[in-house]
Amino acid sequence: MEFIQHTLIRVTIAVSLFIFPVACSLQDINVNPDASTQTSVSAVLTGAEVALAFNLGVNAGLIANIYIQQASGANGDAASFDNYTSSPQYFNATWRGFYVDVLDELKIVQRTATEQRLPYYSGIARILSTYSFATLTDLFGDIPYKDALYGNKVTTPAFDKQEDIYTALQLQLDTAIRELSVPATDNFGALPGTDDVIYGGNVERWKSLAYTLKARYAIHLSRLNSAAAAQQVLNALYDGSRFRAIADNQSDALVVFGSGATNSNPFYQQNANRPGWIGLGASFVNLLNGNEVTDAPTKPEGLLVDPRRAFFATPYPTGSNTFRGSAPGIPGAYSVIGTYYGTATSPIIISSYSEAKFLEAEARYRLNAQDPLVKTALEAAIKASFARVISSSADPYATPEKQQAYIAAKIANPDLNTIITQKYIALFLQPEAWTDYRRTGYPAIPPAKDATSAANPEGKIPRRIPYPQNEVSLNKNTPAGAGYQTPALWWDK
Repeated sequence: MEFIQHTLIRVTIAVSLFIFPVACSLQDINVNPDASTQTSVSAVLTGAEVALAFNLGVNAGLIANIYIQQASGANGDAASFDNYTSSPQYFNATWRGFYVDVLDELKIVQRTATEQRLPYYSGIARILSTYSFATLTDLFGDIPYKDALYGNKVTTPAFDKQEDIYTALQLQLDTAIRELSVPATDNFGALPGTDDVIYGGNVERWKSLAYTLKARYAIHLSRLNSAAAAQQVLNALYDGSRFRAIADNQSDALVVFGSGATNSNPFYQQNANRPGWIGLGASFVNLLNGNEVTDAPTKPEGLLVDPRRAFFATPYPTGSNTFRGSAPGIPGAYSVIGTYYGTATSPIIISSYSEAKFLEAEARYRLNAQDPLVKTALEAAIKASFARVISSSADPYATPEKQQAYIAAKIANPDLNTIITQKYIALFLQPEAWTDYRRTGYPAIPPAKDATSAANPEGKIPRRIPYPQNEVSLNKNTPAGAGYQTPALWWDK
């Protein structure tokens, strides 16, 4: 079996979504003092990257993407995510998955790399740590950061304000870029290679990911100051006239999985282990059908079907040429995750060229809605998504002519709704789409049926998730009263 960058992953990770996890232990943002410095930095990096991909898929991606109706909690315990009534104990897996399985391991890499003077390994681990902390804070709001990852030395870490965490994350990315910019000879040991299952040790691509992430986290602040956030996005994406973020599909940051039962794609494993639990949401499939998010799931397809439809979704009924999503809050699986993400060897996307160009399109639109480069960036973003997802033009809806007609229609008069809705489709099953929805309101999806609970008394679409039960029970510093709406995230006020 082959993985990204021709790397064979021999790591076994269990899918944990909808399983009651064991108690979490937290440990140091910079150093785990209990970690062995003799551990192979190479082996630990590989495991951390794969663990991140798994957690990004099931412990962040499916939760977030059910809320915004790309996916649906069709049956079983997943149904509680569909109408926002999940018990806080379900979020134990997300918390533990990122803090223990990913961040603890990355800190071992950073400590060992620092001691052995391996700045490339340190820079890679720093970027992935930043990504993991950012994912956590965008899910939960205030989280342990400075006091995190100290193990038994700090068993009740303080919670840092999200505003402070965001400032720190940008500085961490700047430091990572500097570490990755030194000459190779400054590394006193082996350089990252096939042990890096994301980029195969290509430091230029890691730097392009760091700049893309700087742009991503800048745009998150668009509700606080739209123009300032947009300018920071462009400052990150460009060095003068040079585009320094992820610049083509070959440079996308992703992990490709194997065909074995224990190292296959997490969405595939989720479906194999719990068939019928996860379907696709009506809002997402409606868009693929060329309809509006608020249309009935059974409405016939429109005139402008999305060329990616047959790759993102399966037909319903099986063998037909029709596609149907589940209405939010109403159990029932119809179309499910299609071949692009739903096979054993499908990838998990960390960030992409398509995302980078959507960021540029939005930033330019916010600064000047009439800027012709808005259309240029939006066109590049959609084309990149098509090129990545569409594997055969034999589908009559995915011919080159159909693709061009679709793009022409979408870039004719782009506004923020168009940009974010197209990004919502392109970032299918990536939790970033939930952040975009929360800060822009697009696409204007309907709330789920029967979605009221003590943690969400008005039944609104979640804007955060409650703190996990283990943390509430074991850490006296956990903020009280967290639900699906309050307290509001710092960038969502």
